[in-house]
Amino acid sequence: MRTRLGFVLSAALLATVVTAAPAQATTTITELGGLPGGLYHGAMAINDAGVAVGRSRADTAYERGVKYDGTPTEVPGPAGLTTRLTSINSSGTMSGSTGEPFVHSSATRFHSDGTYQVLQAVEGYPFASGQAIDDSGTVYGSIGNGNGSQLPVRWDAAGVPTVLAMPAGMTSASLTGAANGYAAGSVWAAGKDSQAVRWNPDGSVTVLTGLAQRAPTYGRAVNRHGEVVGEAYTDGSVSVLGVRWGADGTIITTYGANTHPRGLNDHGVAVGFETTTVYDNLPMRWDATGTALNLGRPAGARRVEAVDINNNGVIVGLTGESLAPVTALQWTVS
Repeated sequence: MRTRLGFVLSAALLATVVTAAPAQATTTITELGGLPGGLYHGAMAINDAGVAVGRSRADTAYERGVKYDGTPTEVPGPAGLTTRLTSINSSGTMSGSTGEPFVHSSATRFHSDGTYQVLQAVEGYPFASGQAIDDSGTVYGSIGNGNGSQLPVRWDAAGVPTVLAMPAGMTSASLTGAANGYAAGSVWAAGKDSQAVRWNPDGSVTVLTGLAQRAPTYGRAVNRHGEVVGEAYTDGSVSVLGVRWGADGTIITTYGANTHPRGLNDHGVAVGFETTTVYDNLPMRWDATGTALNLGRPAGARRVEAVDINNNGVIVGLTGESLAPVTALQWTVS
């Protein structure tokens, strides 16, 4: 996310708040900053070493990948192309994409030594994005043909893609997270509601149960145990609840109305946001029992999202208003 003071505030403490929901906890919010000239900075993922990755962009410039490891530094990709980072594994290897907006994009693996590997394309699909990377270095993401067809893909160490299995009758997919050979996302088809799914290490796909028949579900993140978080709509799509699915694919925790989980660690702790109005989000953390904690927002911020949490409980995300700079944030809870 971005900050009005840009990269200068690489470690500025913005606010400390005390929340009670219901247990008391002190949450420290730190602005992470971004790259020189950027107005829009977003922290998208964090590993257990506390290294985060995200995006930095100015109004008139291509987006650039940024790594937060003490200070924000650029993660380079091919010259003249947009670079987008989405995930980082325990060894510091990152996933993302590079390309020219609306023309083409390639899933890309970025190494901690500053080198990168553009992953192999799939014929007929000029748009590819690496959305997640596991500790083996396998990259997971989606490919698209630009005409509405989108498929889930896994790229191996050599960069060779494998299109993942799809449930019967589904034609498109969005893959959003991965861990330990598992991947999570959503599938859909014309005339069919979105269904949350988990792709398994053996190549199979599991459709995750919903709150009602013919009610949409969306998978957002998965941990190494195969647990998934996302959203499930009630009967008739009257309301939406954040949920956590267990390894067997059934819902084991619900987080309440208008909640939207986006990250999940191996301890079953999830983060995301709660929507209160169209222009107001509260960043949230839910423990393994589903107990909620409002993480707090920087002064004046209304739309704030927690995006990822590592196994040490450190959380990253972003804040930003429409037509205003966006700021990358980190939360620590004690």
